[in-house]
Amino acid sequence: MPEAPFVPVVPAGGSGTRLWPLSRRARPKFLLDLTGQGRSLLQLTLDRLAPLADRPPIVVTGRAHVAAVREQLDEDVRLLAEPSARNSMPAIALAAAQVERESPDAVIGSFAADHLIEDEAAFARAVTSARAAAELGLLVTLGIAPTSPSTGFGYIESAADGAADGTADGTLVAAAGGETDAALTARLRAVGAEPVVRFVEKPDRERAEAFVAAGLRWNAGMFVVRASVLLDELAVQIPGLAAGAREIAAAHGTAEEQEVLERVWPTMTAIAIDHALAEPLAAQGRVAVVPAEFDWDDVGDFAALARQLRDRDGEVRRGEDDTEVHVVGSASVDALSSRATVYGSTDRHIALVGLEGISIVDTEDALLVLADEKAQALQQLVGRLDEQGLGRLR
Repeated sequence: MPEAPFVPVVPAGGSGTRLWPLSRRARPKFLLDLTGQGRSLLQLTLDRLAPLADRPPIVVTGRAHVAAVREQLDEDVRLLAEPSARNSMPAIALAAAQVERESPDAVIGSFAADHLIEDEAAFARAVTSARAAAELGLLVTLGIAPTSPSTGFGYIESAADGAADGTADGTLVAAAGGETDAALTARLRAVGAEPVVRFVEKPDRERAEAFVAAGLRWNAGMFVVRASVLLDELAVQIPGLAAGAREIAAAHGTAEEQEVLERVWPTMTAIAIDHALAEPLAAQGRVAVVPAEFDWDDVGDFAALARQLRDRDGEVRRGEDDTEVHVVGSASVDALSSRATVYGSTDRHIALVGLEGISIVDTEDALLVLADEKAQALQQLVGRLDEQGLGRLR
């Protein structure tokens, strides 16, 4: 069993443009109860992590969202505010530096605030394995079993996979002065993890099909690692970023805290953890993956959300003419010969006739009617709002 204390880290950022107009700049998707369970995505994430945590979780969010996030947190959850969005690596590094100061041997786990996971017992088992692997000094990720050859996710190739397109077998590289490479790999496999060969960016359809056939897994952006290892490795890859996070953490709770934060934060490289650490460390044999066996969804658009709602018990209007309409909110809906999802709580009565695969979002200031098969294109429409003088709707 893992011995080092475990501290969950939850980066809560982004605007969720593919879920507009439910998700807005001032109230992004992680603050929303998208599935009608009475809990926001952020709260569901923290609920999953609470039984696994040895120290209070840390949520990192933008200043604009601090008040709304705080309203949804239990008292013991710690909240760090980033002055501006700089992608995932600075946010995670900031939390890691805080943890390192308090518990130098602690393991952190970074989990997005806006994902859905059904089998929480399987999630807990995967995180426990990842913690044990992280105690070996590695960066560890959770690999999701693909449900389709998706072109929307990155992939992870491990030493256990068939070489999808001619890559070499993966082997771990032991730290200098430590055990042999073979011994480290054996210990890793004993806790249910595998060496990572490489991370692959979002592929085209043909490559995605080859990856799935070869056993590659989706990269869901979940990382588990000792806080000190993350910062030490980051100091090699991007020295200023690691030094900046440690400087800000050292000033935490002092009279200079805000001055240091305002001065240092803008100098920290804006980059995702995948590019800053996961990819270069995988090339050096310093990354492992735990094959995760739970249903996972990043709820990236209305098609994904509609799929989630179809699999859940909720308010469904059915009719003898194959009508099946899922309703989230208090909207009054009547339908004939339609299969759709309706999100709304306005006073308008919504009537549907002859619609198939449609999502309807009715808010006080915007109405969206979307063909689910075109869900990914919504961000283009949202991107035009500012130039149309409708930035208030973002």
